[in-house]
Amino acid sequence: MNIREDDSSDQKEWNDLYRNTRYLSKRGIMIYIIPSYRFADNQIAQFLASHFFDVGIMRFLDEDYDDYNHCIFIGRKKSGKDKEVNKDLYKFLLQMESKVFVQTKVNSIAHIIRANKKWEVPAGIQELKTFYTKLGNKSDFVEGIKNSKVFTAFINRTKPRQLVIGGDPILPLNQGQLSLLMASGAINGEIGEGDNYHLVQGIEVVSKVVESEVKNHDNGGKTTITKTKTKRDVSVKLISPKGVIKKLV
Repeated sequence: MNIREDDSSDQKEWNDLYRNTRYLSKRGIMIYIIPSYRFADNQIAQFLASHFFDVGIMRFLDEDYDDYNHCIFIGRKKSGKDKEVNKDLYKFLLQMESKVFVQTKVNSIAHIIRANKKWEVPAGIQELKTFYTKLGNKSDFVEGIKNSKVFTAFINRTKPRQLVIGGDPILPLNQGQLSLLMASGAINGEIGEGDNYHLVQGIEVVSKVVESEVKNHDNGGKTTITKTKTKRDVSVKLISPKGVIKKLV
């Protein structure tokens, strides 16, 4: 008997898929980007194969796939209660656990573009329905809403946030914090000056680590517990003042 335990980050990928599908309009377009091996998860594969049609699956370009190992799923949400599983799609997704399978059987983004594959996004609700009440005049509630702490908090949460880089940090950055900034791309570009001038590009490398443990039972049976965890490393590419390109993993 095999028991598979996924890391919490893997569970988040499933939760995001399930939650966002609920709010996706019927015949709406889902774009789902996760590590390629995660498509082989039985729960994710079955859900995608039963809730979407007009599906396209593509992997990152060759120069990026080795670093990211990500694939892109694009599909149209089914309408109605018909959730019959597309068996061919389901079997295909289960095989994506193999990196060799992905590299040989899953087309790259460039191939999809050359094939001129397109998905038409359906129009959303053009007019929001409003309701009125005769119990009070709506103008009487305007000031109360404007001065409401809840409404003010809502406005602050919905404001677009921008990452501002500049100035000196309160405390010196440690190695882990600097790596996180590089991996997120927050400090990509020109760094330093003079002999220390560099062009830097940071990326996050996602891989999986599989650990197996065998437990022996008194009745002679065995149970194999397989744990799959997501490992995230930082890879930094830089160009020195002399034009030397280095890749730090």
